[in-house]
Amino acid sequence: MARRWQRIGGLTASVILLFFVFTTYRRVREDAVRPGLEPPKEPPAKPKMLYLPQDERPGEHDAIFGDVALGTQTSSAASLESIAVAVPPKGPAATPSQDPSLDHHGVVGEGQLPSGSGAQLLDIDRVVADIAREHAQPSASPPKPDLSKAIVMGRLSSEETSWVASQLPDWQPFIYVVDLPANVTSPTGFRTRMNKAREALPYLTYITDHYPHFPDVMVFVHAHRAGYPEAWHTDAKQNDAVNMLRGLQLNFVLERGYVNLRCIEAPGCPDEIRPWREPPDPEKVPEQIYPLVYAEFFNRTVAETRQEVELVASTCCAQFAVSKQQILRREKAEYVRYMKYLEETEYSDAHIGRVLEYMWHIMFGQSAVHCEDVKACWCKVYGRCEIRKGKGGRLGLGLGVGWRGG
Repeated sequence: MARRWQRIGGLTASVILLFFVFTTYRRVREDAVRPGLEPPKEPPAKPKMLYLPQDERPGEHDAIFGDVALGTQTSSAASLESIAVAVPPKGPAATPSQDPSLDHHGVVGEGQLPSGSGAQLLDIDRVVADIAREHAQPSASPPKPDLSKAIVMGRLSSEETSWVASQLPDWQPFIYVVDLPANVTSPTGFRTRMNKAREALPYLTYITDHYPHFPDVMVFVHAHRAGYPEAWHTDAKQNDAVNMLRGLQLNFVLERGYVNLRCIEAPGCPDEIRPWREPPDPEKVPEQIYPLVYAEFFNRTVAETRQEVELVASTCCAQFAVSKQQILRREKAEYVRYMKYLEETEYSDAHIGRVLEYMWHIMFGQSAVHCEDVKACWCKVYGRCEIRKGKGGRLGLGLGVGWRGG
């Protein structure tokens, strides 16, 4: 009996000893995961999703992408596309002393991730840019810094042009008053010698007066800022020249040399001027005199003109942008000769003005037929590369209420 109790006592002691060892081991394990010690690794957290809607371009909410009908215009809200971008979960940021992949300012070096971060840390700007390149249509690059710009126009004494200085302060204005008596000083500092050939004479006066000291980019536009019917030909919301010029892609102007500021084909394309029409149309006087003016401007005979120019077409309405280099491709003497011709011609203002309207693009290096796809034009000239179609397949371009062309 005594031996049996000894065995039971020994077994009990062994159990107690094992229990003590087990509880001690568990306490050591618990202490190991307290703050200050490295915890066991957990699976990486799932990245959160940040939705970045595509920005609506200023001034395009309704008129630019609205449904356009003859005589009416309705607007529809543009649908927004969203881009999902993975962002890292919140956590303590590394410092330069902790992480050799950071530079001395504490910024992650290009193409690097902080050591030990795994794949959870992303370069958000790079991700957005990559997604944009994959899913968005190409758009013009941002303008080069420090480009000099000028806006050139002719105006009557009665016309108001203070909008240029107030709304486009980064453009240097050259506003020519065309109807002043010889003894009256121009309120703008610029004037023409006479009121003739509509916008053509102030345009050429600027070129001859300032040759060769031009800014990088010049726009030649009309004095009326906006509204229908005065500015029906301006391709922008509310037919507003301010909206038009704020969106102008200056880099493309530098690349092309000459850009017509109107993208919509009619009027002007595809065959506005047919100089050799048979029989001649008595109502199209500018068409009939076009080859005569062309021959005078470009030192051709009428026979040579017929060989060079079978058809002339370009979008209306004598509003365009030109680079300095493009203007300098012709000598000053040529522009002086053009202006002298306009001042001395017996053709009416309306007729000679219309001829020049369809000659500027040739003067500045384009082919006689200069008609571009409207969507491509909007993308390259104004950076609007996602033009949508409205009802009936018409492009929503903001023509203005009541527009019927012509």
